[in-house]
Amino acid sequence: MLEIFKKGTSENFLLKQLIKKNFISKYKDSIIGIFWSFLNPLLTMILLTAIFSTIFSGNINNYPVYFLTGRCIFDFFNFGTKSAMDSLKTNKNILNKVFVNRYIFPISSVSSEFLNFLISLIILVLVMFFTNSHFYFSSIFVVIPILSLVLLITGVGLILSIIRSYFTDIKYLYNVFTMLLMYASALFYPIEIIPVPIRQYIELNPIYLIIDQFRDFLMYGNMVGITDIINIFLFSLIVLIIGIAVFKKYQKKITLEL
Repeated sequence: MLEIFKKGTSENFLLKQLIKKNFISKYKDSIIGIFWSFLNPLLTMILLTAIFSTIFSGNINNYPVYFLTGRCIFDFFNFGTKSAMDSLKTNKNILNKVFVNRYIFPISSVSSEFLNFLISLIILVLVMFFTNSHFYFSSIFVVIPILSLVLLITGVGLILSIIRSYFTDIKYLYNVFTMLLMYASALFYPIEIIPVPIRQYIELNPIYLIIDQFRDFLMYGNMVGITDIINIFLFSLIVLIIGIAVFKKYQKKITLEL
């Protein structure tokens, strides 16, 4: 029993160290370091607001907040899944020398990106303040779509980390997929401009649904229907369960593939 406890303690320590390493190393070669976590979403918002706010000014109130809410959610999914996908490859030296539960590596990658996500939320709140946005009571419920998002990212990340170990080209194919997903998530345009026959497919996109719930709670003070909340949560949970099952089945074999 004592050995199990020691193993669990050492793995917890490793997990914390990996999260710290991933978070810091992202901007380690930058002069201003982790402050890019603040500047990156802010500069992107300013640039795209300058480009698209005139085009969509009649359709979207407070375009900077509208865009940044979508960007925060999408970037967390994008960077979280990609970081998890590469986590086993980038830590193969540790895997080849020390026996630890492999799930630690994708989990630590998602966790470090979650820290970046929290920073981007701080920027979002500041932008809301400076643009005189209303702060609604419903804003506290943004934790619901965020929870669904974390489950979804973790599940997808676990699956991708296994696929990446066997199929290197998935990294490049996934880049194309996420680019298409970005345009299908209504980050910088109102969904109403999309023709109804096409819109119905975009509304099947889980990232768009999470962004939409996030905006409803935060920007518009709307209470999202319980059915919509349950549907996206269950979908994310199913993806997580599948991710855990796939990872558990193949994790012992991946050392030979790295």
